[in-house]
Amino acid sequence: MHEPNSMLSQMEKLIRKNVVMHFANKPNSEKTLANVEAFAVKQLDFFIAEVMKNNPGLQRGWKNGHPFTAKAAINKETMDFEILIVEREPGKY
Repeated sequence: MHEPNSMLSQMEKLIRKNVVMHFANKPNSEKTLANVEAFAVKQLDFFIAEVMKNNPGLQRGWKNGHPFTAKAAINKETMDFEILIVEREPGKY
């Protein structure tokens, strides 16, 4: 779990909000874990790219890509989405 006001925590909240808005009017058949995670990863990559634009240290350190991925969970009864940003494990994701 991230600190409540950390950049990653704020990104999780924003990505979750965007996921909810994006999938709100889609049929349940499109609200799959794979679709939600793919959308969340795209959002994460976009936000990290924006952060990196203003931070030369991150640009140098992450020149081969940032170390994070977004994982999703869906409550099938309520169709609520949960997003968690985690560090990638080598060879996974």
